[in-house]
Amino acid sequence: MLTIALEQASFHAFHGYYPEETIIGNEFILDVSVRIPGTVPVDDLSETVNYQGIYEIARDVMATPRPLLEEVVYELTDALKQRYPAIQHSTVTLRKMNPPMGASIRNSLVSLQKDY
Repeated sequence: MLTIALEQASFHAFHGYYPEETIIGNEFILDVSVRIPGTVPVDDLSETVNYQGIYEIARDVMATPRPLLEEVVYELTDALKQRYPAIQHSTVTLRKMNPPMGASIRNSLVSLQKDY
């Protein structure tokens, strides 16, 4: 298997359950990793998953506010598979930095692993 990934992509977005989160937003850190068959060397971009394409999908998904981070990671995995049918496994981890919980917490996290 061949792994293609983006690590620690940073976004300011407006995901959150509470009204103030949809107004002021928060900082999010996104990790995306996908695996495709890798039995032969790849020498053309059309034979792999373009990590620029992963970023474009992530940017578009992050731009649409959702109340739950779970919705975001599911939408992202679905969009990745739709654009890149060769993907056989994906892991998407989304961190909300400094979640508004009234405590000193670096981040909350939702992570989804899918086999296709």
